[in-house]
Amino acid sequence: MNPATESVPNSDWAHGRRLAVFYILIIACAHYFLLAVPFLSVGQAWTITHSLHSIVHYIFLHWLKGSPFGDGTQGESRELTHWEQIDENQHYMPTKKFLTIVPIVLFLLASFYTNY
Repeated sequence: MNPATESVPNSDWAHGRRLAVFYILIIACAHYFLLAVPFLSVGQAWTITHSLHSIVHYIFLHWLKGSPFGDGTQGESRELTHWEQIDENQHYMPTKKFLTIVPIVLFLLASFYTNY
């Protein structure tokens, strides 16, 4: 295989519309689950959704390093976080833009519904 055209299995999931649909669906399901809790207001549900999203986002994209797959890279991705592996650490790519905009939108929704 040509290394220039070889895809990295650890970041292949991050490309395309499937990520956006799945990502938004997971956030929406978590939010609707929180709305089902009777003693939480809408503002509190958005705040908890945003907080949980931020924690999970940080752990999976910025804390964990390496590749969970036996991808044959001989440990080249061992020192890189998943965020650095997406789009081979190129800035301003569509996937990274999407993953940056979602937390901002969640923050704005939480701020709006708590009348901050």
